Amino acid sequence: MLAYIGTRETELGGKRDIEIFTDSGQGLANAEDRRGFLRQFAQTFEPQLENTNFIEVRFELGGDVSDEALSAALNAAFGSKPFVYARKGNTVNVYGHTEERAGPLAKVLAAGRANSRSKALDKIEAGLREALGNAGVRAAAEVTAAVGNERKAQYFLQKFIRSHKQARQPNGQEVAGKQPMKAAAAIYEQWRPQLSGRERRNVYHLLFSARAGTDPHAIMAAARAVLEERAPGHKFVLAHHAETKHVHIHAMVQARSADGERLTFYKADLHAWREAYAEQARQRGIAMVATRRYDYATSRPYTKEHAGAYKRAQNDPRYQVSDKTVARVEDKRQRRIDRGLLVASGAAIAGMWQQTAAVMRAAGVTGQALTAAEAIGNNALQIHRTGEKPAAAVTKGAAGPRRSSFLSHPGMKELTRLIGASEMAQTPLEMRQKMARVNQALDQMRDTLPNAEQTRFEQYRDGVNDKMHDRLARLQYEQQKGAGGAGDAAPEREARGRDLPTREDTRQPETSERQAEKARQRVQQQKDSAKQKGRQADEQDRKTQRSQGDEYER
Repeated sequence: MLAYIGTRETELGGKRDIEIFTDSGQGLANAEDRRGFLRQFAQTFEPQLENTNFIEVRFELGGDVSDEALSAALNAAFGSKPFVYARKGNTVNVYGHTEERAGPLAKVLAAGRANSRSKALDKIEAGLREALGNAGVRAAAEVTAAVGNERKAQYFLQKFIRSHKQARQPNGQEVAGKQPMKAAAAIYEQWRPQLSGRERRNVYHLLFSARAGTDPHAIMAAARAVLEERAPGHKFVLAHHAETKHVHIHAMVQARSADGERLTFYKADLHAWREAYAEQARQRGIAMVATRRYDYATSRPYTKEHAGAYKRAQNDPRYQVSDKTVARVEDKRQRRIDRGLLVASGAAIAGMWQQTAAVMRAAGVTGQALTAAEAIGNNALQIHRTGEKPAAAVTKGAAGPRRSSFLSHPGMKELTRLIGASEMAQTPLEMRQKMARVNQALDQMRDTLPNAEQTRFEQYRDGVNDKMHDRLARLQYEQQKGAGGAGDAAPEREARGRDLPTREDTRQPETSERQAEKARQRVQQQKDSAKQKGRQADEQDRKTQRSQGDEYER
């Protein structure tokens, strides 16, 4: 980590040293200085933790195996890891050390392996079977227990010695079973030097960043002040990496001070560090505010995946897009502010920006930066006080009023499902039924949309019906061809409107009662005609199936 902080790549791909600074202000310009500093820096490092992960495995031998062959095979399977074993006929029980984390293994065994998706136990058992097979011993392996701390490891070893008579060590020597507690303690002490350790966290890597154009010396001073305030007594080094556009300072900090105090970085601690960093930056004339995620005043950024899904949903009804994605993309494109967040958290945001403006005035900062900070604070406070909330369908922004798109309609998800189901129709009758359901859903959606969205919705509806009628024409042609028909298929676009009744347009002016009655009779006749066509098509399907069945029997 020290090499990463103190070296950068050159244009030719090599490495060059950059100056780093210690907590005392000393500059470390070369590798020799860093080695000397590192020796002092590592004095507070804590020793490795012992790896006290143990498992108990039961082997079922696949044939006659001598004791000598079994001992050699187990030593080959476990390698240098310590273990004890006991044999009773073709069953061999082994208690030994493992490099895997035993805590998760124990949870899987306690809950039942059938209810777990973990493959760790299967991997261990497969490795042991393969190792024994390579040593000439065929056996099935099953992990029966796992422990992950020293107290339990010693207890399970004692239990193993008590439960299995004539337990043996890897060299074949028998374990004295008259006093299991003393025998287990003695064996564990022999094992202790062989238990591989795992590193404690002795160092933290922190990053202090700011916008492009910020004075790096001021950010360096702010980072140093934060470390002195939040981590007193902890040694650290700082370095400025200037190869990117934005300013950022890397810091390496001891996790444990000379007095034994350890740093903690939970969520609350991280936010406290960010607040301290913003405060130190403001004191040096840098406009900076520490906000939590739910305090963001502008819309969250959207990714290219969001934009792609939004564009596909506009052009193809088979794709679905959530209401949040639609709103996020449209708000981001128009640079609109989320007034709902300002209503909820405007006081906290306004206070931070007002404090930023006050510090900037005291530091002598003028111009657009100061004006913007004051304006943001005043606007956030005004919106918070008035309690104005954005309307459900209309939101005012920099580009004027925005109305909710029909793509974000609550019924769009169900409509998309129905359209997708129509693509799976196998017969003309089934396709007509699915088309009727789709158009019924379209009618329901049309009645709930504002007038401004009706034109776009009708265009969308025409596209959907064109595709469904294309599908219906193809199915009709395939049915005629399968039944031995010689006629040509009708053009797909001409098939539109033949099989569905015309839709009543509820937006037309009211007509007289006589005209309304004629319209209802005409609609009923069209519905009856559609049902008759459906029954005829269903009968034709059954005849086709019977003819195909007869052909199969012949």
